[in-house]
Amino acid sequence: MDLPVRLRSIEFDTGAGLSILLPQLKPYLLAVASEIGRGHSNYLDAVLSFLPGVKKIVPAGPARQLAYLGYRLGARGGLLTALYNRLRTRGSNLELMLSDRGLRDRLANFPGIVLVDHPVYARMLAPVCRVAYLHCEIAAPKISAVNRAWCIFAPVESTARRLRSLGVKPDTIVITGLVIEPEILPVARTAFESRLSRLESGEPLTIAFFTSGAYPKPHLRAILTAVRSARNSNHNTLIFAGTSPGSARKLPKAMVFSSRKEENRRTAELFSRIDLMVTAAHERTNWAVGLGLPLFALLPHIGPFARENFEFAFKQGVCLPLNQPEKFGLMIERLKARGRLIEMATAGWNRYPVNGAETIARYLLQAEN
Repeated sequence: MDLPVRLRSIEFDTGAGLSILLPQLKPYLLAVASEIGRGHSNYLDAVLSFLPGVKKIVPAGPARQLAYLGYRLGARGGLLTALYNRLRTRGSNLELMLSDRGLRDRLANFPGIVLVDHPVYARMLAPVCRVAYLHCEIAAPKISAVNRAWCIFAPVESTARRLRSLGVKPDTIVITGLVIEPEILPVARTAFESRLSRLESGEPLTIAFFTSGAYPKPHLRAILTAVRSARNSNHNTLIFAGTSPGSARKLPKAMVFSSRKEENRRTAELFSRIDLMVTAAHERTNWAVGLGLPLFALLPHIGPFARENFEFAFKQGVCLPLNQPEKFGLMIERLKARGRLIEMATAGWNRYPVNGAETIARYLLQAEN
């Protein structure tokens, strides 16, 4: 389908138009969810929140099993993490060799659009149906270059530029703005204003610590150490430990959630209290870049996206590495005294559109109507 150039724009009006077009789209859109980690799945959740009623399927074939196994092993640290990073950075043909032939057969010649959240499924399905790939990360490593996709959604121009350099056809890339959880957006401005006020004051700060979906051992150790250091400097801490109670046992007083939806709801409730965050440079990098929430990135970088996300955020001035967790509290005090934390917050506010999820939904609606 050769789309009009005007649909490459991110300038969509909000309002009733979305609901008017929605009933016509549902039979023509299907979502394929990887359910691997939090990032890919959370991006899809955000988009589907603007497309209620669209069917979502979660494949159970060997491709997903292999990807999930690698994801978990890569969180172990040491040589396993190094091997995982190398394989994912280069791209793994093994994933495609074990891909779900049944899924491809089921979706061959599907008349509508298949929305996918993971590059493995995008590469698998692009030859047989019209695939719209949610590449919502700022980073764009080689594995994200899905050359045969009908459409690739990219958040910012630098992401699109990188995809083009990897051979992706320019007319298949749609720049959407950052995809951020819809639950957080309504409180983002007041949270930012409150954050600036506290960063300028002498009162203790509230630091949020977030685990990633794989619970990497090096990151859990760093969180524990940094939490103690922050508390020793009289700062408040909040620990968000995802949706796996077993994996979060090593984090005392951590909040564990029954679902991503519950986690997002609770995060939105507490967002106005959060002054800084400590997390891996994955999907929450968007908060630092777009919502003015300074980021201290957990190390080592795990997976093919983290390092590139970190480098982008670091250059923007919104992110620093957590090199010495045991000295985190003292580092915060020094940065605050120098006004550096205020600089980090303001550098990440109002530079990029943050309504990427709704923009993607609108694009899909107009593409089918």
